[in-house]
Amino acid sequence: MKLLCFPYAGGTSEIFLRWGKNIEGLQVIPLDPPGRGRRLAEPLSKSMDEMVEDIKKQIAAEIDPNEAYAVYGHSMGAILAYEVLHSLLDAGFPMPVHAFLSGKNAPHYKMRNTIHQFDDAKLIKEVAKMGGIEAQFFENPTLAKIYLPILRNDITIIETYRCKKKERRLLPIDISYFFSKDDTLIDFSYVKQWADYIEGSFRIYYFMGGHFFMLEHKEEIIGIIQQTLLENQDIIPY
Repeated sequence: MKLLCFPYAGGTSEIFLRWGKNIEGLQVIPLDPPGRGRRLAEPLSKSMDEMVEDIKKQIAAEIDPNEAYAVYGHSMGAILAYEVLHSLLDAGFPMPVHAFLSGKNAPHYKMRNTIHQFDDAKLIKEVAKMGGIEAQFFENPTLAKIYLPILRNDITIIETYRCKKKERRLLPIDISYFFSKDDTLIDFSYVKQWADYIEGSFRIYYFMGGHFFMLEHKEEIIGIIQQTLLENQDIIPY
């Protein structure tokens, strides 16, 4: 089964390529929005809607409507996955057999942060606090020139994002959510409310670590994904 992976803010397909392209029973398909990774030469998306349309086209080209697939998104990737699935549903495209999410409150949560408005030095400092990337990374002028605009662009999109829940039906999917109590960017009361966005089941798996705990617990997360999809291997997509 194919697992489509949605990156966090500033992230690229590289993080998921480290999982291996073919884990037993699973083909990992990382998705790169424009302007990063394998698509570095392309202009960045200016809005969530632009990013959604781009990813939607990638999925339509990658997934046969008759084949089962699953999705995983962390942080910005969780919201991106949610928005893409609604867009696919509206277009009559089959839903995944399962969605795996982490690192993000339910879509209606309005972020109060405005770090996308910070100057470069302060933005780097705030991002470094979250983990996942060291501030020293940006001391290299070449790397800073490439990655800082990507990071600022993604943070702007996610901090200004507003959900359109009232205008939509529930997604006909099941969700497994990976939660870390040490993640200071997440509020458990909002995490549980992801269940209000779907018709299917909602399960939470608990971990230790900060916002990027999924990097430390890669093997455990892959194991849960494999086991969950093994249980669903005979399910026909919605």
